[in-house]
Amino acid sequence: MEERNPTHDTEGRLGTVEAKVRKIVESLGEDVGYQFCNWAQANVALDDIEKPTIIYVLPPSGSFHFKWNEVLDRPNAQIAFVSPTDFDFDGAENDGIVEAMKRLCIRFVRAVNASGYFSELEDDIPYQVLYDHLDHNVTGVVISPTLVEEAGVNLCNEPERLEDD
Repeated sequence: MEERNPTHDTEGRLGTVEAKVRKIVESLGEDVGYQFCNWAQANVALDDIEKPTIIYVLPPSGSFHFKWNEVLDRPNAQIAFVSPTDFDFDGAENDGIVEAMKRLCIRFVRAVNASGYFSELEDDIPYQVLYDHLDHNVTGVVISPTLVEEAGVNLCNEPERLEDD
């Protein structure tokens, strides 16, 4: 049996928002880890990270944009960029980690904009610095953009994607 690409619902068409985000993170290279989970799961998963990691937090809300022929998903995302740090970190050293995670965030936003999967992220994207938020010692930044799909579920040609199995 042919293995199905998890990013495609049908031949050549990308499926879920998460799969699109994962593909974007993969395009950044092997030196960047990826997690898709809620904050409680991230708390456990980050116990073992050894490299900078992007966490796409399970979106708590969003909206559907209905057009005459398709529906676009627009999740209100939380995306964290974290790296391990020492328990009793030095302020200057930790500031360097925060700045490195800001740069990783910039790389990610540039990759989102180049991907064609979502409308471009532009203008102000507020961030929060992450210290002591999780049990494991990580530092980084979190952004909360709304990801607007460029191509969604086609209502005319793909009715099987809308039905339960």
